[in-house]
Amino acid sequence: MTATRFHLTRRAMLAGTGATALGTAAAFTPKRIFAQTTAKTAVKFSLNLPRNGTNSPFIYALEKGYFAAEGIEITAMDPAAGADALQRVSSNTYDVSFADLTSLGEFYASFPEQVPLAVFNIYKITPAAIISWKTAKISKPSDLVGKTVGGPLTDNAYKLFPVFFKANGLDPASVKFNNVDLRLRESQLMRREVDAVTGFDSTVWINLKSLGMKREDVSIMLYADHGLDFYGNSVVVSRKFLKDNEAAIPGLCRAVCRGWQDAMKDPKAVTDSLLKADALLKHDIEQERLQWVIDNQVKTAEGKQLGLGAIDPARLQRAIATIAGAYNLAKVAPVEAIWSSKYLPSAELRKIA
Repeated sequence: MTATRFHLTRRAMLAGTGATALGTAAAFTPKRIFAQTTAKTAVKFSLNLPRNGTNSPFIYALEKGYFAAEGIEITAMDPAAGADALQRVSSNTYDVSFADLTSLGEFYASFPEQVPLAVFNIYKITPAAIISWKTAKISKPSDLVGKTVGGPLTDNAYKLFPVFFKANGLDPASVKFNNVDLRLRESQLMRREVDAVTGFDSTVWINLKSLGMKREDVSIMLYADHGLDFYGNSVVVSRKFLKDNEAAIPGLCRAVCRGWQDAMKDPKAVTDSLLKADALLKHDIEQERLQWVIDNQVKTAEGKQLGLGAIDPARLQRAIATIAGAYNLAKVAPVEAIWSSKYLPSAELRKIA
């Protein structure tokens, strides 16, 4: 594959993926796998990625009937390819998705009336990272200058790369990019066709481990350690769903909260549920992926202080300002335009042990 200079326009950032990197991946129709609900509010739900440990608590909550108990019928819980999770809900194709919170600030600048609303945060720290072989000696952002990096167009870490580089006083155009299918990213790094790849730490590293790589041979450079103090994925709702079904959102958040609380208590049981939805996955790999997310993105110091779901508005506003500065956006989103805490469950339900 021919390497090209990194160039990402705001139009490309905002564009949805008409055909996701999932190709022919089957949609998850919960009624065919789990007991049919008698819920009144229909919800079409988009996951963040292909079904894996990072989104298994949602699948578990569906199987356990947590959504149904809140009067919600999940009509679909479909895999995604990353950034398209936001596009799906912003276009009202889906009612709810598990998407990147900070990206909503960038979306607001061009589409303030369409920007989805985040109602429940899961990842207190963005998992976006640069992953490389240790032998490539890439330990700080400037080590990437002149290097070739692989990244899927639908990858949020790829989309945030210009912000990451500018936050470190570097020119994104100084890096060559190979745009690669999401499913081929890790194998491209394994074949040393690129010096590094963009991706979420839990996704790329656990995939590399399943391909035989050892942790001591891999370098993970988190954006969060180099200038991007960003939140990660949150539950977001479409403006249409907010208008038509606002009363259902507190119950939605309670169901999600119960699923993630159970995941922290018994990740094996949650992974068992995941494999019922996709028997081709490997239990040990996906349980480890779930545990990685819990340990590194959920059970942070802030997570333990604020509990599941909540955020620090001042911290989010700083992140929005960083995005706006990197892209010279005409509008800087106020926190309340993309986030609301009014639907959160009680602090007791959200407490992280």
